[in-house]
Amino acid sequence: MTLETLQQLIQKHKYDAFIITRNNLFLGQDTREDENKIRELTGFSGSAGTLVVFADKAVLLVDGRYEIQAALETDPTKVSVKLSTLRRWLQETFPLGRKTKIAYDPWCHSIKEIDELERLFPDICFIADPHELTAPLQSAFMATPFNHEEEFSGISRDEKLAQIAEFIQQQNLDAYLFTAADDVSWLLNLRSDALLHTPILRAFALVSKDSSVILFADNLDIPEAHPLRELGKHLKTFAPRRLGLDLKQTPRRILDFLSSPAAFCALASPISKSKAVKNPIELQGIRTAHHRDGVALINFLYWLEQNYSKITELDVVAKLHEFRAHQPLYYGESFATIAASAAHGAIVHYQPDENSNIPLGNNTLLLLDSGAQYFDGTTDVTRTIALGTPTKEMIHNYTLVLKSHIALSATRFPPSTSGIALDAIARRPLWQENKNYNHGTGHGVGCFLNVHENPPSLSPHGDSELKPGMITSIEPGYYIEGSYGIRIENLAEVKNLSAADEPPLYGFEFLTLVPLDKRLIDKYLLSEEEVIWINHYHQTIWEQLSQELAPDEKQWLQKACAPL
Repeated sequence: MTLETLQQLIQKHKYDAFIITRNNLFLGQDTREDENKIRELTGFSGSAGTLVVFADKAVLLVDGRYEIQAALETDPTKVSVKLSTLRRWLQETFPLGRKTKIAYDPWCHSIKEIDELERLFPDICFIADPHELTAPLQSAFMATPFNHEEEFSGISRDEKLAQIAEFIQQQNLDAYLFTAADDVSWLLNLRSDALLHTPILRAFALVSKDSSVILFADNLDIPEAHPLRELGKHLKTFAPRRLGLDLKQTPRRILDFLSSPAAFCALASPISKSKAVKNPIELQGIRTAHHRDGVALINFLYWLEQNYSKITELDVVAKLHEFRAHQPLYYGESFATIAASAAHGAIVHYQPDENSNIPLGNNTLLLLDSGAQYFDGTTDVTRTIALGTPTKEMIHNYTLVLKSHIALSATRFPPSTSGIALDAIARRPLWQENKNYNHGTGHGVGCFLNVHENPPSLSPHGDSELKPGMITSIEPGYYIEGSYGIRIENLAEVKNLSAADEPPLYGFEFLTLVPLDKRLIDKYLLSEEEVIWINHYHQTIWEQLSQELAPDEKQWLQKACAPL
């Protein structure tokens, strides 16, 4: 479908506008290329954004990560790029009293989202499009499921189902419909190859109070799964308040399948928090996955230092993949590698392709953000690397970002501390020099699941509570459009650092084992405590990984991890 075709259909059906997201029926999950309607219509390849299409124009709403990228990838004569949220943009565009009809695909928006839009904008008629103008929702690719073995998951499928059945009984329900693909994957200890980087099982699960489960999925090679078209038949059987639904995760379309508007009970998914707090087996697997990932990154960084003057960004992507693929239990990348040289580094989520690929330049910075899916854990790490001789400005700004990283990494905080407060702690060293970054400071990470998992969220909007056993990234940055970008990212485990007889006090224990580039550190900007943190971090890397390296790599690591 082209943008012009959709605009003609909007005109034909007398809509004022149509909202398009990157979602399909599995809300908030990644999508396959042939499911990405925003890219199909505009060319924008970012992982987040909302497109509002009118009969004569289109507006692409993005956050700070994608402001530069969206402008580069779209045609400004057809698409206006705005740094805004849908709510804020609607408030600015449609004043009270202006009657407007805006259509949307009810499979691609949650019940809660549409309810809130209808409440906030009473003069806008939000229409669940009955014509399926933007179908199909799901790729015809036939996915193959496989077990996530208990040696990695730590808890059996039967145990998890028993826990959910107990929850259903406690809430006086007959069943609960789980619509988040990562929830279903975790619950059933199943994964699949449906997506390139995220091994989720794309299915809905109807779990009854006796712990029995019915799967609903299309294009999934699993005999016991019912086609999605049968979901309505099963949901019609529920009388008022007998079915549990998470309004944030359930597509608005599901309400049309119920016998009455009161046929469900709104309850947050009990899986989301259970999944976020990793069990001891998962935590051990995640640690060992980061151990192997660290070896692969050190292999790569040693190679890069010998070869950067004769390679391109795509060579970086290929070589890093090669080193990771040699590691035991490797499954694939956890997202497409961001290998951004020089000015490309200022495009927060830049990913090189054949059209954008450039050679690595001398006396520039390389921003390298990458990760892997191992059967025992998921990794995500960013390093900013000096190629040649960095400028004083580069060193100064890198050191500020490093101070921001350490500020949060070394923080202790009481229970119930919000992600908003922790985000502010990380930004303070940059704020002191009137600098900032237009993305969150940290996101949760799954265990052989989504590399972005909620909760937790460390951002100006992160209201979730961090708990011991959660995994989060810590990734402050700084970007100068047209010049370079800097980001430093480690994954960390939230831990209770108090003694048994003391009130709980939480903190972070780093998981990522990849040296920082000391050529970019101005130690005279650092406090004594910050120097101690860096030296301890590097000493830990040396002690854990040095014995697994070739002699030349070991010599390189010894220099990279030498005390400041």
